[in-house]
Amino acid sequence: MQKRIIDTIPMCYSVSAMRSGDAWKLIYAGEGDGRLVVYDGPAYARKTVLWDEQEKLGGTMSICPVEDVPDSFFASTGFFDMVHSESSAIWLIQGKDGGYQRKCVCRIPYLHRFDVTRVGNRRFLIACTLHNGKKDPADWSTPGKILCGELPQDLSGDVHTELTVLRDGLFQNHGFNRIDDDGVCKFGVATRDGVFLVTPPQCEGLDWDVRKVLPMDASDVCAMDLDGDGQLEYGLIRPFHGDRFEVYKRVGGQPELVYEYPKRQGFTHAIYAGKVHGVPSFAIGARGGDQEIFLLQYHPDHGYNVCSVEAGAGPSNVCLASMAGKTLLLAANREKDEAALYDL
Repeated sequence: MQKRIIDTIPMCYSVSAMRSGDAWKLIYAGEGDGRLVVYDGPAYARKTVLWDEQEKLGGTMSICPVEDVPDSFFASTGFFDMVHSESSAIWLIQGKDGGYQRKCVCRIPYLHRFDVTRVGNRRFLIACTLHNGKKDPADWSTPGKILCGELPQDLSGDVHTELTVLRDGLFQNHGFNRIDDDGVCKFGVATRDGVFLVTPPQCEGLDWDVRKVLPMDASDVCAMDLDGDGQLEYGLIRPFHGDRFEVYKRVGGQPELVYEYPKRQGFTHAIYAGKVHGVPSFAIGARGGDQEIFLLQYHPDHGYNVCSVEAGAGPSNVCLASMAGKTLLLAANREKDEAALYDL
């Protein structure tokens, strides 16, 4: 395993990767009035700054590549902190003439996480708000929402969309991740009121499906079939911005705790499900305690197995990217202002 620090970004918070031919372009963004930068070329040394601190467009919580349109991605802005996030919005960023142009898709006060996916010939957007306004950081008196909308297949024109509320009344609506459930794209949503699985309409005439799959409170969620039995394992960070990482399965229709990481690390926050050299894996990281990034995998001979990637990293978010037999772990190491890359 080799670590590379691609850049220094104050309060580096969000990270993603988009395909560019037979290579990756890496995207990192900062919290607060932070910058958003795309890195490509040999050793990712070429960087394109899409906005910086002076533009005050930052507060990027989520970055979502457009899978079917090269050199394009969606990004959120305006979530400057837990209280000052009423100006949050989603933008479409598209490569053009050697640079990038941006178009506003929608404005969603208190937006924390979102994603965009295609089902057949339709393109859906799902978004989650953390709350509906706060007087101060300790105020959790208002709940968040899950919202949805439809975007055009052709993203070259007007992409503005209106959203519909799928579910309201979700307090501390913080955790969100895409889930591949046997080839069907779904979304996990983690809240104080439980963990929900959200499925977009799979054909014309069907509605969105929102169902609670786990009853316990959770700060963050990812899910994948780690042990190959055809059932999802749910990786949870608990409680809100908590110190515990746990894995649950539904056994006989009931949730069952199947693994708990023995180390307690405050402010565990980074969570992602993907494959490392073809092996289903959870990538987890904490901003407190040992500030460790680690991988969780399942092996038939000895069950769940942990591999430490780095202690002292302090990531806010991580993701995995694989191509041509190579797996990269990208980490926004917020506590060290690092845009970091690990060759696994």
